Amino acid sequence: MVALMHTNLKLGQKVALSAVAVLILGSLISPYFFKEGLSLRTLSGGGSEGSLRRVLQAFEVNPDLAAQAQSVNGGLQIGNEVVEAHVDEHSGQLVSIGRSRGFYAEKPYKPDGSHVVRSEAQAKAVMAAFIRDAGVEMESYEFEGFKTLEGEEATQAAYGQARKVYTARFVERKSDPRFEATTSRSGFMVVDGQTGKLLSFNSVIMPAADPWQLNISEARAKEIALDAWRGSGASIEGSQVNIRAKYVRTGNPLIIKPEDRLIPGYVLGASAGPDSWHCFAIIDGRSGKVMQNSCQIPSRMRGE
Repeated sequence: MVALMHTNLKLGQKVALSAVAVLILGSLISPYFFKEGLSLRTLSGGGSEGSLRRVLQAFEVNPDLAAQAQSVNGGLQIGNEVVEAHVDEHSGQLVSIGRSRGFYAEKPYKPDGSHVVRSEAQAKAVMAAFIRDAGVEMESYEFEGFKTLEGEEATQAAYGQARKVYTARFVERKSDPRFEATTSRSGFMVVDGQTGKLLSFNSVIMPAADPWQLNISEARAKEIALDAWRGSGASIEGSQVNIRAKYVRTGNPLIIKPEDRLIPGYVLGASAGPDSWHCFAIIDGRSGKVMQNSCQIPSRMRGE
């Protein structure tokens, strides 16, 4: 089973939310869709410390714990026996929050005891309330890949505890199709069935978007990608390439630096057949720079 990601990490440790891991977390279910009219501003409350106070309050822990936060690698972070949290210092966006060992010591699991949350709808309501109250900024969002986990299956989502939990991925939906997938917020949430509390929240964060201006054509972007792929030894023809003009991001998905932006670009994919070359590339639409490039043959990846 793929390890479910959670926020119970030592101070300063990064949470990796790769695109591959997010796709494996669960199969798509009927979307649970929200249009909250959420602000596209930084979390309110006076900068990143104010953001952290708001997040702690939404997580139902003492917001005064924000005073313990330390600046680590561009993030404002807390790590104690109660909670572990990480807010981006530049944008104020929430990266992660999770309950520490103290919570599980105070709330030991009782399999035969009463449970506050007993259904998918109730668990999603807890998740939605946190997104709203913590001020997680999204135009609208859906929940995907909902799962109910118990016993050993739940341990990696609940700090090693074998207790009943509910998990789901949230995905931002924007009305502008140029902001798809990798330039919209997404993350993973875990709810404890027994207490009804949110156990953890992990999310990628997004920098501001630059004005939309493409300086190279779609045809030129294809040529650049094909040159890069063929340089890797792949046999790809132009007719096999799919291309879309979209915003693409610079920088680290867990840290936003002042210079990081969403920039106009091209996302390209190509396949020479079911068990032949599969290639992917991201091209800067202003400079033509290759930002990402990969090619592989699935059977080789499987060791066949």
